[in-house]
Amino acid sequence: MKKLLFTLFSLLIFTVVLNSCWTPRQDDDFVPIPNNYTPVIISRTELENSVEALPPQNVIQSGKIYIKDNFMFINEVNKGFHVYNYSNPQDPVKIGFIKIPGATDLAIRNNIIYINQAVDLVTLTYNQTNNSISVSNRNRNVFPTKVSPQGFEANVNENMIVIGWTPLN
Repeated sequence: MKKLLFTLFSLLIFTVVLNSCWTPRQDDDFVPIPNNYTPVIISRTELENSVEALPPQNVIQSGKIYIKDNFMFINEVNKGFHVYNYSNPQDPVKIGFIKIPGATDLAIRNNIIYINQAVDLVTLTYNQTNNSISVSNRNRNVFPTKVSPQGFEANVNENMIVIGWTPLN
């Protein structure tokens, strides 16, 4: 019985000591963090009509890299994917650019390309012969809305989509 009382008393003292270390801040001590980014917003219609195959582009801000068979895809963050012929890894050759605003990642299975486009999951088929693509499916609102690098959300209308964030300078 003495051990139980000693344990409970020790736990009480321990709780009081720890609680005194974690005092909540007063409201007047609160300093709001400013949002140093502004959202890049386009309409749902513009988002859905923005996917296209373009000639090769220069890489400006690279993201993830994906290699499938003789192809290498390099993400241009929130802009699309650079497509390379990767049959010779020592000398990859640019063959095109898939413009898909808001995209940051892709996966390929059975020669079907799956890309996140902001909040949507887009399924593409790619014709390497003439460097063309076609959207074969679009699942709307699969992913959460993009937040700023500081964790802020944009307040946008229902038919508007955040495809990225740019720093305020």
